[in-house]
Amino acid sequence: MNAVWCTVSALGCVAFLLGCGGSTPPPPGDGAAGEAGDVGDAADASPAGDATDAPVCTGGAEAPLPRGDAVGVVDPVSGALYVFGGDVGPTVNCIPAPAFQDDSWRYDPGCDRWRRLPGDLHPSARSRSAWALDARRRRLVLFGGRYRRGGTGNYSLYRDVWALDLATEHWEELQTTGAAPSARANAVAVYDSEADEFVVHGGNTSVNGAAFTPRGDAFALNLETLAWRSVAASGPPARLFHAAAARGRTMVLVGGGDERAFQGPFLRDAWSLDLSAGTWSRLALSGETAFLGGRISAALVPDPGGDGYVLLGGHDDGALGNRNDVLGLSATGAVRILRNGDALRRAGMGFCNFPADFTDADLEAPERRSAFVVGVDTARRRALVYGGKTDCGLAGDVWAVNLVDGAWTLLRGTQEGLSCVRSGRMACTSLCQ
Repeated sequence: MNAVWCTVSALGCVAFLLGCGGSTPPPPGDGAAGEAGDVGDAADASPAGDATDAPVCTGGAEAPLPRGDAVGVVDPVSGALYVFGGDVGPTVNCIPAPAFQDDSWRYDPGCDRWRRLPGDLHPSARSRSAWALDARRRRLVLFGGRYRRGGTGNYSLYRDVWALDLATEHWEELQTTGAAPSARANAVAVYDSEADEFVVHGGNTSVNGAAFTPRGDAFALNLETLAWRSVAASGPPARLFHAAAARGRTMVLVGGGDERAFQGPFLRDAWSLDLSAGTWSRLALSGETAFLGGRISAALVPDPGGDGYVLLGGHDDGALGNRNDVLGLSATGAVRILRNGDALRRAGMGFCNFPADFTDADLEAPERRSAFVVGVDTARRRALVYGGKTDCGLAGDVWAVNLVDGAWTLLRGTQEGLSCVRSGRMACTSLCQ
């Protein structure tokens, strides 16, 4: 395999997009990060059904290209996973070549079948959008993102809002009013079910792929009136690549990066926003905080077994890089380990040079990754994880993780993006080939 995604070294080499080691890295370009959307409140979902509620087990073997930086949610009625857009471009010698998509897909876990959604009306090709599940209306809501034609030049940043109706499988652009967020990528979004608002925080407003301009502002879009309002002008340090989720009228965010997000160190904090008052509070992290560390591109979802949250994977600023662990985070900031995932065995040997025994692999867990799609299946107390960026490329597999005990179940396996130990390839001389 001649395209690899490299992890970050303990010396703080360029994270996840430029590889590691002692040699001078190539010029920075695209980072690998994704935004975790809030699952909303499944009890608010309308039970109205139609033909799309049942598993769709017709069609051929068509499936989306492996990708990172896409968006997606689980339909609270059918349990199907919906995915839109993202980046399918490969990385060659640890240098990414983005290729943005505008396709929409549905995956039915009950019959392990992908189906591409029809229709010409949909958001333009993009990646790194913010998204959340509007459980009251049973739809995916998407904000912003970025796009670039070709491999050089500035990016186009977006500030439009789109909604995918999961019952009809049709997209609609929402015509909003009020003081909207500026165009940006790498923001996070959650759904405030009590106020019926789509809340966006942070992100990156730089159009230059070699620099970040992180933001720390927050805005709420009322999904009934479609009017934007400013939620909180001040709070945590500005950031992008962070993870967020909501319970009731509280939004919690974890980690992310600032203007140094290419190399780190990443942010090692957690914050809580009272959406009714518009006030921030920093959580006093305790417990397994060293294991949490600083990380970007992780996913945060509500814990169905308590009043806290579950953190999945992402990319740390230490020697391991991409992660596949599962952590619990209480409402007060206590961190606990639900599943350790892979552990570092032998460090890398220079820029983009990782030994075959780089990790002690947890073979019952997915390949370590960041920039993946996560959607919560509340009825089954699990989350579905699709795709993402690994050390060895782009992933196209689908996994389910039990949000109570951190156990993983493979729903759809692929060979893309897998290290040698997970792919079954023999006589490998490095992590990926």
